[in-house]
Amino acid sequence: MLIRSFILLSVLWWGFAGAAEDVAPRGMAFEVYIRLEHGMTEGELVLRAGKPDHQALDNIREGLKSYYYFPTLVNPFLTTVTLRSGRIENIDRVRKPF
Repeated sequence: MLIRSFILLSVLWWGFAGAAEDVAPRGMAFEVYIRLEHGMTEGELVLRAGKPDHQALDNIREGLKSYYYFPTLVNPFLTTVTLRSGRIENIDRVRKPF
């Protein structure tokens, strides 16, 4: 019984973990990018640009966090937004060839 429970939990775990990684990147449209401003709050960023494709916590003590919007065929730009204490500190956009 214990082995069956372990196997079931393992299958469920790998199924959910795989599903989370298979989500296609949404990117960030140019119209959204030009409306982002330094000092804008994290909530405003997510409201305008949507959930990021990837999120990284860079430094807990300084409150640094980075949001990544990956390139797509329609918008071939990697957009990185760096937040410090919940406010936009830096916005970087680089064209990635396909």
